[in-house]
Amino acid sequence: MIITTRLSRFIFFVALLGAFAGCGSYVTEYRKTGFDYAQRGFAAIEESGELYEVIELKNVKIYIVGDRKDFNYKKAAAYGSPIAGYANTNNEIGLLGKRVGGKIVINQSILGHELNHLLNFKNPEIVNPDKLDEMGL
Repeated sequence: MIITTRLSRFIFFVALLGAFAGCGSYVTEYRKTGFDYAQRGFAAIEESGELYEVIELKNVKIYIVGDRKDFNYKKAAAYGSPIAGYANTNNEIGLLGKRVGGKIVINQSILGHELNHLLNFKNPEIVNPDKLDEMGL
């Protein structure tokens, strides 16, 4: 009976350790898979020929908050809101972030989406990222 209890505890702790050790790899794999799918989608767009465009964004402010209540946009600040980030015409971006190991981590896809909004505000030739479906993309 004692051996079974000790063995059970040992197996439990090894499994628990394995679960904790695997968390980081899941995050990395999900991120890589997301980038891969996003790049596949972009690569599927037909080539358009020559393109060389420069857009300068001055005085961009990015607010990274740990709780949506700290957003400066009421729709995003509302609990239960599906909005994970926002951009405005004042060159401001708001994002949810998390502290991990003393560093700040943000969702790179959300940052890219909101940066696209700033580019669109500055130059309407850059598609509004909320209207990609309307373009069949």
